[in-house]
Amino acid sequence: MLVVVLVAVALLTLSVLAFSKFMLAERRGTSQSLRQRQARLIAESGIEYLRIFLMKEPLTVLDLGGLYDNINEFCGNIVTDGTVSMTGTTAGIETGLRGQIDYRDVGRFTVISPALSEDDILTGENYRYGLEDESCKMNLRWLLQTETQSPGTGRSMLMRLPGVTEEIADSILDWLDEDNEPREYGAEDEYYAGLDPPYYTRNGMPDSLDELLLIKGITPKMLYGIDWNRNGILDRGEPDESTLEEFDVSDGSLNLGLISYLTLDSREPMTTSEGLEKINVNGDDLEELRTQLEERFENTEWVDYIIQYRQQTQQSGTGGSTAGSSSGGLTGIVGGAAGSSSGTKINSLLDLVGGQGSPFTDDPNEMNDYLPLLYDNLMTSDKPVVGRININQASRSVLNLFVAQDDDLTESALLLGTQLDEASQLAAAAGAGTETAFSSTQVSEIIEGILAERVSDPNLIDKEEMRYPFWVYTHGIISDLETMKKLEPYFCCQGAVFKANIIGRFDEQSPTVRLEVWLDASMPNKPAKVIRVRELSELGPGYSADILGADEYSRQQNY
Repeated sequence: MLVVVLVAVALLTLSVLAFSKFMLAERRGTSQSLRQRQARLIAESGIEYLRIFLMKEPLTVLDLGGLYDNINEFCGNIVTDGTVSMTGTTAGIETGLRGQIDYRDVGRFTVISPALSEDDILTGENYRYGLEDESCKMNLRWLLQTETQSPGTGRSMLMRLPGVTEEIADSILDWLDEDNEPREYGAEDEYYAGLDPPYYTRNGMPDSLDELLLIKGITPKMLYGIDWNRNGILDRGEPDESTLEEFDVSDGSLNLGLISYLTLDSREPMTTSEGLEKINVNGDDLEELRTQLEERFENTEWVDYIIQYRQQTQQSGTGGSTAGSSSGGLTGIVGGAAGSSSGTKINSLLDLVGGQGSPFTDDPNEMNDYLPLLYDNLMTSDKPVVGRININQASRSVLNLFVAQDDDLTESALLLGTQLDEASQLAAAAGAGTETAFSSTQVSEIIEGILAERVSDPNLIDKEEMRYPFWVYTHGIISDLETMKKLEPYFCCQGAVFKANIIGRFDEQSPTVRLEVWLDASMPNKPAKVIRVRELSELGPGYSADILGADEYSRQQNY
């Protein structure tokens, strides 16, 4: 009996010990789960902070340090200051004396982005505290409409992206379009239904760019590059550029993958630098337009000319009514106003320059003085402009999509997202060329000129004209005004949709939550709209505590 009792006591002791350890593990798991949830709420606080920050007037945002690289506004913003306990039986109670800080309860969020080279190529351990302007990338919605209006153009543009072949380009377009008819090198339901497991094409816009992995020919390496944890830094343990040799890119242009060149959302702001709503110069009510212009501009000569321009009878080949007509590939996306019955429509504000009786001269120096005022206050549509490229921040590869040779059309045709019209093709075939024909050398000079003179950070711009796309002409990079009128509907210098990488954590003993969020700040006087949120926490912290603004004490403790 004594032996039985001893065995029973030993078993009970072991059971109690196992139960105690189980309960302690459960408690630690519950505590960790709570900390994880709190860290996520801290990161979500960053989303709300950005929504309100983007609502501010553009001049106020610049005064606060801007959106590109702003350590004061975007690094280590405190949500919980460490004077109140966040966990345990003392949760919600002040810790010790007032003002005493527990660094385990100091919660912060940081908004961080990769700081790339001049060509937007990943170079090493570089980062900046700011947002990514989605107008620096090619909008897939715009691409699909361009392809619909000018078949073959979409494939040609996609093939200018690093690593993209005819097969991949056609497969992307087949995934996006509404029909089930495969292109020459593409794939539709018949191909995907034969896979294991089978699935069907989207035949529409994907919910996120990650969905492109489902498309025939696109691999994780092609979509995400060598930046496995998506932090914009070449970390130890990540593969080097040699692993991308299969895509025939040796310049680093695929280090961040195709995802760095594409977007689903890009729009432009509808407010002036002072936060006022821009005026739609293509409004149908010309009397109301005159009233709006007189309230905004003191120069009555300007107002009279704009109204006179709009009152012209819209006839093919007259005045400015056909100016920029080669940009028809963007009608309904960029302009959106062409085709209304109320007189001549303005496709580009440059249509107002240099006409007979125009107060807007074509002298570049004078244009630098008056055009910033026009561009700041006027727009050519009553809806946000979608799809144009921010030439101040777009990479060389993206610029090359819009200013490049198209050998399939002519030897030196300027590709602007739409094919040359039939008459232009015939003229080019006869050796006459076109108004916008460039040699490969000239194309290279345009792109190099833009890269050499542009200023990526708006806070560092010291010439007002460089906030607007016409600067490419007034700075002599493009010497012909008519050519600039055709280019201008494709370019902008500021977008209103931003991608933010927000990281939330406590200074000590904390999990890290990474959120990727897209914010639309195009609507005036409203908090930015959250388009989508994606959690990247499973990819790891991505950055050390000191980069994320942890308190100096915590950094000394190596937390």
